Amino acid sequence: MEELKTRAEQEVEELNLRLDQSIKVKPSAKLKEMQCQEKLVAINERIEEAQNYRKELKDFEVAESWRVQKEREQTTEKERQKLIDFFKKEMKQLEAKIETQRHNLKIKMDKELNRL
Repeated sequence: MEELKTRAEQEVEELNLRLDQSIKVKPSAKLKEMQCQEKLVAINERIEEAQNYRKELKDFEVAESWRVQKEREQTTEKERQKLIDFFKKEMKQLEAKIETQRHNLKIKMDKELNRL
């Protein structure tokens, strides 16, 4: 039981490290398009329009960063939950196995007592 608990803790730590390093969420294509539009407008010296693009772009970048962060958190939580469910299942199986062994031992003891 203790082995299983320590193994579970180690795997959860490994999962956290792996998820922090490997989760990559691509930003929306609209973000890149807006960045290009803003540069083009700025090049053509349409100052007022460029300022509007910059404002929209800034708002969109903030919204996009929140979306990416939320998606990462959801993915991480989902992976953690999978791992937790796996270990819960494994613990239940181990407990059932131990209970079966106890029951078999009790039967053997009863047989030995009856024999005497």
